[in-house]
Order: sequence, then structure tokens, then C-alpha cells
Amino acid sequence: GNHLNIFFESKDEDKVQLLYKVDGLYGLVKKYFPNANAKENALLMEFVLHGLSTHSLISKKVLDGKIEFKDLMGSMLNLGTRSFSEEELDDEDFK
Repeated sequence: GNHLNIFFESKDEDKVQLLYKVDGLYGLVKKYFPNANAKENALLMEFVLHGLSTHSLISKKVLDGKIEFKDLMGSMLNLGTRSFSEEELDDEDFK
């Protein structure tokens, strides 16, 4: 699934670049705050991520000097992904 790691010791510019890589996040902020400057955009983008995690729409974990945001549905959908070739299947798989 999709995830974002924001390290506490990273430079502000690096953190901002990570926020802009989150698909749709900047667009959402600009839609509701069209007059925000660059610093306000960064603050609002991080605020949105914290809000989404508060409402359990994404996960947030604080570990080892970083905050990790993760897409819950993407993570759940990837849990059981395994591809099978025909050679791996036998009659037992179809009973």
C-alpha cells in the first residue's frame, strides 16, 4: 500500500517534498485554501494526514524517530496477494 515516512530530524524542505509526493494531497489543500502560501500549504498537508489518521482513514505510527502514515485499505489488500501458476495447483486445491 501507500505509505509516507516523515523523519523528525529531516530538513523542512525534505519533509515538504515528501508531502507533495502524496497523490491528491496538495490538490485537496489548494481546493479549500487557494490563497495559502508555500509554508501554509505544507502545514495544511500535514494537518490533513493527521486528521485522516485521527478518523482511522489512514494509520499513523510514531516509531524510531519518524512518523509513518499508511493507507489502511492498500495495506489490507496487499496482505493476501500471491500469484499461483498452474504448476503449483493440484486436485487438492479444487476440493
